[in-house]
Amino acid sequence: MHPYLLRIPLPWGGSFRVASYGFMIVCGFLLSLYVARRRGRRMGIAPDDIFDGIIAALIGGIVGARSLYVLYDWPFFRANPIKIIRLDEGGLVFYGGVLGGVLAVLIVLYRKGLPVRRTFDVMASVVPLGHALGRVGCFLNGCCFGRTTSSWVGIAFPRVLEPGNVENPLLDVGGQHIVGSPAFLHQLQQVPALVGKAAERAVPVHPTQLYAVGYNLVIFFLLSLWLRRRWRDGEIGWLYLVFYGLARFVNEVYRVTPPLLWGLSAAQTMCVPLVLLGLVMFLRGRKRPHQPLPAPWEPPPQASAAQNAG
Repeated sequence: MHPYLLRIPLPWGGSFRVASYGFMIVCGFLLSLYVARRRGRRMGIAPDDIFDGIIAALIGGIVGARSLYVLYDWPFFRANPIKIIRLDEGGLVFYGGVLGGVLAVLIVLYRKGLPVRRTFDVMASVVPLGHALGRVGCFLNGCCFGRTTSSWVGIAFPRVLEPGNVENPLLDVGGQHIVGSPAFLHQLQQVPALVGKAAERAVPVHPTQLYAVGYNLVIFFLLSLWLRRRWRDGEIGWLYLVFYGLARFVNEVYRVTPPLLWGLSAAQTMCVPLVLLGLVMFLRGRKRPHQPLPAPWEPPPQASAAQNAG
């Protein structure tokens, strides 16, 4: 577990820290942007239009993901409103990001007059790639961990100490206090029979972050194949909802998440309608006639002449 990839001491005290989670999110975004621009060109969409759409998705996704997280814990944020904007402390919900990102992209597509279904196909095909790298960041940070397990796949996250005393004796360890890992803190506070504060590691848990890396890469591969062979605009986006919803539903079985409805977690509760929506819309779209793949995008003659002159 490496929550921070880099720590640089500052002359006035403290340090500048590069969080592994944020770093992997940025890497996932840049790689997805690169792949999407290349695919957009093949699908007859200008790379700059893909860039605008993805930037809109990024901004809308952050706003949506943070908003849903705040709603989940509204009593806390109502008492601490300044914490709402403290993204550096974590707190994003993926499904809120999807909703916010989709709404932002729709605004951009309609304003630019771009083909909505085809553009969403391109963008949906790269979402799992960026998501996979983001989940690597989750693993390095130790968050989004799974339930305890005695199988060989279990990961024992370490106890993390920082100097200084705290009022809570459960977290105080001889002049130091326990700040992580999240799995260790959860077991210490919620299931004290599993681990004591003197232990160096938590009881092994399912590496659900790595499960998410794996199934997102598989989804990326499947959608990439379908994008090259699809018959109709719009199929990739709906298939993404189906594939991701099913995979996330299963992964939630192994995650430590509180039940929300009928024993299902909040994510599982949202997976069900999204999978049904994606499946219904995909099958409905299959009734439309086949569409040939569009011609690759080429720069306008004026732009080509200017580039040659330069």
